[in-house]
Amino acid sequence: MKFIKIGLVLLFVLMLQQYAFSQRDTVQELSPKQFLRVSKLNPQAVIIDVRLRKDFKKGHIEGAILADTSDKLYHIIDSLGTKKTYLLYCKYGERSITAGKIIYQKYKIHVCSLQDGLDYWNELKMELVK
Repeated sequence: MKFIKIGLVLLFVLMLQQYAFSQRDTVQELSPKQFLRVSKLNPQAVIIDVRLRKDFKKGHIEGAILADTSDKLYHIIDSLGTKKTYLLYCKYGERSITAGKIIYQKYKIHVCSLQDGLDYWNELKMELVK
């Protein structure tokens, strides 16, 4: 029974991933709940915070890596590879979409962005770490 549940969860993640990357846009926006679900259930997911360092220190999503410059963003992807699922976020959602487009231009990989950014995440009282 336990293996069936795990199998169903993995199937759901794969279906969500397929849906997310079947879009024509280079960046797929995910609601906070979808973003959290993908980050927890997909072992290939990498969360990247594209805000400034001072904002990152005030609070960030658990497991997030800071990429406050495009050079740091490129370094992360160069070191981890293009086979990962990259989940980006910022304060409002605009900077992460821009970062996602930059990633697509350089690596030709699709990424996901947190819809309406960390402000919406906070509105929903979702957890942050400091």
